[in-house]
This record gives sequence, C-alpha cells and structure tokens, in this order.
Amino acid sequence: MRPVSWLLLSLLLSTPAIARDGSSGPALQRRTLVSPSRPAQVPPLELHVAAGVATLVRFETSSRPKAPVLARDDGRIQLVPTGDGSLVLILTTDLALDEQVLLSVPTEGNAEPLRFALVTRRDAVDLQVRVVRAQPSTEEEGVESVARSLFAAPNARATLAVPQQVVEYNPRCSFGQVESVLWMGRRLFATVALRNCKRDTSAWTPAQARLRATLADGGLLEWPARLLPGATRKRQLHILTGLLPEGASRLEVALDEADSPGEFQPLPLAGTAGRP
Repeated sequence: MRPVSWLLLSLLLSTPAIARDGSSGPALQRRTLVSPSRPAQVPPLELHVAAGVATLVRFETSSRPKAPVLARDDGRIQLVPTGDGSLVLILTTDLALDEQVLLSVPTEGNAEPLRFALVTRRDAVDLQVRVVRAQPSTEEEGVESVARSLFAAPNARATLAVPQQVVEYNPRCSFGQVESVLWMGRRLFATVALRNCKRDTSAWTPAQARLRATLADGGLLEWPARLLPGATRKRQLHILTGLLPEGASRLEVALDEADSPGEFQPLPLAGTAGRP
C-alpha cells in the first residue's frame, strides 16, 4: 500500500466510534454531488464538516483537480491531498452555525474552478463525498416538449391536494409552491409557482433548482434539475424536471438564490401525487 493510502486510512479510522456507528451526534452521510455546468452562477456546493470527523472528497470529473485554495485559512481546517486526486478535510474545531468557509478547486484546461462552501451542521456530517459531472442525456428535446404542453394544458397536470411549499423568502415577501407533480416512468415533471405578496413587485426567480434522492444503499445523490420558465399575470410558473435514480426511496427539491442554497423539502414519489 502506498504511503498516502496508509495516511488516508489512518485519518478515516480516527473518526470517533460514536460518530461512526451513528449512536449519537450528527448522522454520517455518503453523498454524490453532480457539479453544475456553470459553477460561478450558482451557490457553491456545500460540504458538511465537523471536528473529529475526516471528510473524504473524491473528484470524478473529466478535468483533473489542481491544488485546492481556502478563501480564509485560520488554522482550523487541514487539507490533505491524496495521490489519486482526492482530498481529505480535517477540522480542529467546528465552524459556527452561521459560518461558511469557501473552498475553490481549480481544474486543468479552461474549465471554471469547482466551488465549495464548508459548513458545520448539527444534524449531519459528510464522511465521503463524490463530485461527478452530469451525464449527457438524449431526452432533453422531448423533455422540453412535455413541459411546454403542461404549460399549455393546465388540466393535464396531476394537482396535489395540498400544494407543497418549498421555499419562502420573508425579506422579499416571496414564496414558492409545488402545485402539481407528473411522473412518466422515472421522469418527474413538477409545476412550481412563485408568488410575491407585494403588489407591483415581480416574484423572485431562482438561480437553479436541485433535487436530492436517497439511494437504495442509503447514500444521497444531489443534482441540478432542469427548470423551464413560463409566465402568467399574477405569478411565475416553472416546470421542474429530473430523472429519479432507480431504487430511490425519497425525493427532495431545493430552490437556490444566486449566492445561497435553498433548504431541501420533500416531494411526493410516483404513486403518491394527486391525479388530474
């Protein structure tokens, strides 16, 4: 075994036993994050870190990552690169609940750097994170056609008995609701309505939508969803679409601002949505 592999093994084994077996403290997560196509236009990907837990970040992207750069280095965060391009994050103390430390990872070629925000959460900490690129899809043209038909034919939408509120921004007096969910196999089409409670004020427009699914092995997959805009007089309508992984047991959605991520909220899976 290479020396760096021994180092990585020792770091991961140093995680406290209580945290490893999940008997107390925050839950340990294994997540796969799909990197956005334009990282500078959306919030950084969050990495959930905590003192006493080594977080392994693996980069499975087409461009090999270069040396990572912390926006602020005050000695609390150690970055340990490995021989295969992965990175181990170690904290000496937790970050404050409202604190984030930005981490930039340049890549080879002309690709934009990957952007991350290190945060400490009370409920969860990342043990392993895979960062992957979105896979090209041959369905995009057909997806847009279905979305346009849903805008044109409201009666075709599978309306929820109770609209699912997914975001609320009190400073802007704006909020968003998922009003309908349509499943075509594993493909989701959700109608999202954005409203503003102030007259003569346009509704807030999200920078992106993200989906999060709980996989069969207990891991989490988070990826950008496609958000197709429509317009009405009193509100903004968007069709959110994404492909659910096979065997997923839970699905959540978040609407992000340009500089801050939204909170994930649950969506009904196939068979639990309302009917047209």
